[in-house]
Amino acid sequence: MKAPRTVPFAPPAKWKTAYLTLLRAREVLQAERAERSSAFRAPLEKGGVDRGDASAVAGEAEVLLAEIGLEQAGLSEVEAALERIRRGTYGVCEDSGKPISEARLRALPWTRLSAAAAKKRENSK
Repeated sequence: MKAPRTVPFAPPAKWKTAYLTLLRAREVLQAERAERSSAFRAPLEKGGVDRGDASAVAGEAEVLLAEIGLEQAGLSEVEAALERIRRGTYGVCEDSGKPISEARLRALPWTRLSAAAAKKRENSK
C-alpha cells in the first residue's frame, strides 16, 4: 500500500510573504536551538576541574538553558503563526477579533495581537 501523497500547502497570496518569512524564522530558530543543545550536552574536558572552572561551567550552562528556552518560546510562536495561516485566522487579533495592521505583521509576523491589544495587555500587568 502506498503512503498517501501530501499536497504542499499554498498560503493565500495575501500571506505568502509572511508565510515564507515564518518558515525562514523557524529554520533559524531550529538551527540555533540544535546548536545550543549540542553545546549544552558537550562533555566536560577530562581531568580535574577546580571550583572556579566548575562555577564558570555552571554559569555557562544556565545561560545556554535560558537561551534554549527563549528559542523554544520563539519557535512555538512561529509554529502557531504558521498554523493560523493554515487555518485562515492569521492577521486577526486574538483579543479583539479585529484585523492586525499589515505594518505590525511585517514587523512581528508571529504576533497574535493588534498593537492596541498588546498595549492594553502590557498596561494591565
